[in-house]
Order: sequence, then C-alpha cells, then structure tokens
Amino acid sequence: MPAILAIEDAYKAAEAGDYDAAKRICGRLLETEPDHAEALHLLGVVAYQTGLQPQEALALIERAIAIDPQNARFHNSRGALHYALNQDAEAAASFERSTALNPRDGTAWNNLGNALLRMDRVAEAETCFRQALAVTRGLITAINNLGVALRRQGRLDTALICFKEAVLHQPDYLDAHFNLAELSQRLDDVATAEVHFRRAIEIDPDCAPAHGGLAQCLLDQQRGAEALAVLRAATERLPEDEELQFALRLHMSGMVPAWHIPMINDDERNAAYARAVERAVRPGDLVFEIGTGSGLVAMMAARAGAGLVVTCEAVPILAEVAKATVARNGYSDRIKVLSKRSTQVTLGEDMPQKADVFMSELINIGMLAPNMLPIIQHARANLVKPDARIIPEAAVVWGQMMQCDHLARINPVRHIDGFDLSAFDAFRSPGYAQLDLGADPHHMLSHRFRALDFDFRVDMREADLHPLAVIATETGICHGIAFWFDLVLDAETIYRSESRSRTNHWKQAMHFFPEPVPVKPGDRLDIAAGYDNTRIFFNLLGVHAR
Repeated sequence: MPAILAIEDAYKAAEAGDYDAAKRICGRLLETEPDHAEALHLLGVVAYQTGLQPQEALALIERAIAIDPQNARFHNSRGALHYALNQDAEAAASFERSTALNPRDGTAWNNLGNALLRMDRVAEAETCFRQALAVTRGLITAINNLGVALRRQGRLDTALICFKEAVLHQPDYLDAHFNLAELSQRLDDVATAEVHFRRAIEIDPDCAPAHGGLAQCLLDQQRGAEALAVLRAATERLPEDEELQFALRLHMSGMVPAWHIPMINDDERNAAYARAVERAVRPGDLVFEIGTGSGLVAMMAARAGAGLVVTCEAVPILAEVAKATVARNGYSDRIKVLSKRSTQVTLGEDMPQKADVFMSELINIGMLAPNMLPIIQHARANLVKPDARIIPEAAVVWGQMMQCDHLARINPVRHIDGFDLSAFDAFRSPGYAQLDLGADPHHMLSHRFRALDFDFRVDMREADLHPLAVIATETGICHGIAFWFDLVLDAETIYRSESRSRTNHWKQAMHFFPEPVPVKPGDRLDIAAGYDNTRIFFNLLGVHAR
C-alpha cells in the first residue's frame, strides 16, 4: 500500500476513534520510513490522546516539524500540547505559526484565541474568534469562545447572544450551557440559569461547577432545602472536589445560628450541665429536653443512666445532624431526636409518658430568649411530671452602670468620621448588644446590683417590671446598664455568664440608654428593670444629682 494511502487510513481511523489501528499504521510506516513526518505527527497526537505524557508526544511532533516545517497542522498540534502543559506563550506562538501557514483554518484561529484568553489578551482573542468564524462558518466552539471573550470585556448582552446561539446549534455542548447559565445568573435571570445548569449536569454529571451553580440558583430562589439536596448529591458523587465540599459547608453553616459552634466549645457551660445532669438523672429515667442542638446534653443524660431521652429540635438540619451524632456515639437506642417544636410533642406518640427530668437551654446573651417562659411553662404543664427535676432551675440577672465609649459610638449609630450615618441605625439590632467584659474597654460606674430573678420551676408572668435605684460610685458618662446572669442548674451548680473566659460564648449584654448620662459619686439613677416575651430591658426613669 502506498504511504500516502496508508497515512490517510491512519487519519480516518483516528477520527473514528480507532486509535489502536491508527498507531499500528503509523508504526508500520515509520519502520520503513523513519522520517515520515505525517506518521510522526499523528503518532504523537494519538499517543497523547491514549495516555502518553504531553512532553513525550510533543517530542514526536517536534520531529515532524523539523522534517516539514511548513505543515500548518503540525504547528497547530504542537500548540495544543503546549496549551495542555499550560505553556501559554509557546502555545500562542505555535498557533500563530499555524494560522500564518494556513489562514483558512478556523480551528487554529479558535485555538489561538483560547491561548490569548489565558494570557489575558482578551481583545486580541476576540479578533481571533471572529476570524475563526469568518473562515469557518458555523464553528460552534468559536461562537461560544467569542461569548467568553465578550463577557470578559463586560459586553454581557452580546456574550449572552453568543452562548444562546451555541446551544441552539449544538444542544449537547456542555461549555455553552454552563456559560449561558452562569451569565444568566449574573444578569439575575435565575430561572434561565437553573434550566441550563441542569442541562449541563445532564450532559456531564461530573461537572462540579454546574452542581455548585445550580445550588446557588436554588438559594437565590429561596429554595434552600433543594440546594442542600443538590450539594449533598454532588459531594457524594464527587467527594474529592474541594469547591463542592466548601459550598456544602458554607450552605450548612448558614442554615443554623452561628452561636452553636462556640456554644459547644464553652467548657464552663459544658462542665456545669454535666455536673447537674449527673446529679439529676437516675437509672431508667425518662428525660425530656428542649433544644437538641448538637445533641451534647442529651448524650450527657444517656451517659448518666437515662432509660430514654426524648429531645426536640425545631431546625430540621440540626435535628438530622444530631441524630447522626447520637448514632455515632452509640446512643441511638436511648435517645429519640424529634424534628419539631416542643409545643408539637404529644404524649403516647412522641413520648410514652411524662418525663422524670426536664432539661432546656433556651438562653441567649441577655438570658431571656423570645417566648422562652411560655415554652418552658407549656412543657411543665403537658410533658413533665409535677415532681420532675428541672435543669436549669432558676436564673438571677445582675446589672451595673457602665461607660463603654467604643460601643456607644454605634449604639445608636450617629456620626462616624465626621459623617452623619444615623440613617444606617435602622439596621442595628434592637434591644441590648453583646458585650465582652474580658475584651471591651469599659469603666464601671456603680456596684453591681441584683436586677431580676427567674424561677423555671413555677409559672411566671410573661412580662414584669419593677423600679430600682442605682447609686453611682465613680465619675463618668453612663451609657447604660451592663448585665449578665447566674444560671442556677441545681442547688449546687451555678453557671456564671460574667466569666471572662475566652470560651464563654454568651459573654455579657449591654442595654444602652437613649442618651448618655454624666454621673458622679452619689448620683442616683431611677431605673425600671423588666422583661417581656422577647427581652430584658432597663428603662431610665430619672436622674438625681447628689
């Protein structure tokens, strides 16, 4: 068989995907003609496509070019291998040589554009893609890549047209669907973005960025549960993909309040609950808990000998993870995690009978969380035995007049760096602010005083108010009342949120007065200390100078 016919057969075999046949033909040609340039070139291309290292394949093509330096196809192939090796300048030089030798090769122009894009020579890349389309009409990859170049230059509407054109003419073109989805998302056309991210995943289920993009689309449409399902399925399929793992972690971290992580790292809190639980739980007890969270306190109760712990969690993802944590620690047979609010728990269905021990941890930085007292009262009345042991039993709230200049600047927001930013105060959280006495500079202006008492073993009013007279002991500017609490877990165990420990996750709270009050020793502030269904507060009633 003449060599020219043989090499044509080799190219046809390669185009058909029969690489073994192509290599055999090239091998035979090189046995008889070691300097057969076309055989060397094709052998390098096919060898790379079937697993040969790019450098080794490049050496074969370099030999072909040395024999026939005017063959445009050889230079184009050399450029492709340099591109695969991230040698962008060398790739661009080879593609430029290829287009110079054959200006009618649209693929070479397209390849040159891609190399220039990676070198951030975007305008030049656009020119190459347009030239590719001028010499090879309907080159879909060039249409898509032109869209990429236009997008990089901020010409989004025109780029969108390119991506739409590409998927119209090649419905299974992965890159075009992904680019169309990503750009649609950027242009706030979330519904279109979702369609094309889903199509990209259909074409290639291992396209990790498409899974991440789809999840973000669903989040943008307030479809958090679907986004979570997408990310979980994607990370199961592609467990080594760090971007997907990060997206999943980021999504899950936004599904629960951020304070859960520092709370489980609060050594003082954990030790106090552990001591109280050990004293309260007796072998075989039925324990009811409100607020599963991580499952930590429920497992403390099981470890202490409870026969059954029924614990409820209103946040579904927390309940799911708590179940997994309980199982991992070997307590699934004695801890039942309910994904519901405590007011939805029913005897006979969720619990066999009323509980012997009732545990809760609904506390926030200001001690009293919204609806905390009604929730505890409902549980005591419906789910807990009259003589049940209750953790915590009570709380005492302490207060102190305080000057805290740096926090006062933003409570409320007024003037910052010479500008009036008071309109921004609308976004400040109402009520008290978190305070860290161990870190925030401050000046105490009075002795501490006992402000409020709570007893969780009895029914309490949902709101209360009583007057207090607080005497200044120091000269300064009183910005408000700093306060903290003692959580009485049982007769022997008290957790004090005044702690300066770095792991104290509650810290302290600060109720700022509407206006600061100058004080000197002996001045009296008349204050109304109270609480309602949402918070604790300290209202300033009057100031009496000494």
